[in-house]
Amino acid sequence: MIIKRKRDAEELLSNFDHVADYDKAGNKHYIVFEDFVRNGHCTIMKYDDTSFSIHGKGDSYCDENEQFISKDELASFLWKHRKAVNHLLKSVQKESVS
Repeated sequence: MIIKRKRDAEELLSNFDHVADYDKAGNKHYIVFEDFVRNGHCTIMKYDDTSFSIHGKGDSYCDENEQFISKDELASFLWKHRKAVNHLLKSVQKESVS
């Protein structure tokens, strides 16, 4: 899956559990991708109750807390950061083929 249209970002969220890693201790699925805007990394998390959050961290910054975000807001966020997200998705596809 690659994000080419906004609808693709929405589809990614619907299939998030299949793409993301799972953190048993935190009871959440997550993906981490490079944040080219803030020069760091962004983590998107989906909890078992289906709520989503984002958190960013870089050499010169670290978000104080996770920011809980609606699915619609997150789809827009993914669209805005699709270059970095697509880079991650392509690497996940390569790993699953290998």
